[in-house]
Amino acid sequence: MEVDCIITAAGLSSRMGQWKMMLPWQDGTILDASIKNARRCCSHIILVTGFRHKELITRYSGMPNMTLIYNPDFRQGLYSSVKAGIQALRHDYCFITHGDLPCLDDGVFDELWQQRFEGTLQPYYAGVPGHPILTSTGNLQQCLSDTHQTSVRQCLLTGPYRKLTLNNPAIILDIDTPEDFTRLNKNHNTSMPK
Repeated sequence: MEVDCIITAAGLSSRMGQWKMMLPWQDGTILDASIKNARRCCSHIILVTGFRHKELITRYSGMPNMTLIYNPDFRQGLYSSVKAGIQALRHDYCFITHGDLPCLDDGVFDELWQQRFEGTLQPYYAGVPGHPILTSTGNLQQCLSDTHQTSVRQCLLTGPYRKLTLNNPAIILDIDTPEDFTRLNKNHNTSMPK
């Protein structure tokens, strides 16, 4: 797919109690898996870093079709990271996801891509919004130009917006706490947690 994917990996992981991006997962780390999943479907990855930026630069610089962007305002949250990432956009559409979603499969990206339109497409599982979000680049840039917003999702709701219900719990399976990580390791090959 000729599409960008902004992956945010800038946060402090404060609820986890340790840096979650480099937690072990399968044959690498949580972030390795998240990047690998996006690379299978997206032609350009934009990895937004912040906390422990130098470690991520060391690990990922030189990967083809990947741009690393440092967000100096990473302590201000996700909105600032997505806003930093848009400077590296190359294509007409962009996925937005997090570095702590290691179970997204090709089918999720493909299904959203098939439904794309000139606005934002938000996947939902069991009524809960998930990732990746797919949006047109023009729509994303216009929404982020509103300086009064601080939430990416609320910002995108100001433009053309559709919900897409997917029967795939991986879209909401991010790793925020030690309990999330334990549950992920226990259940990733069987039924996902509710």
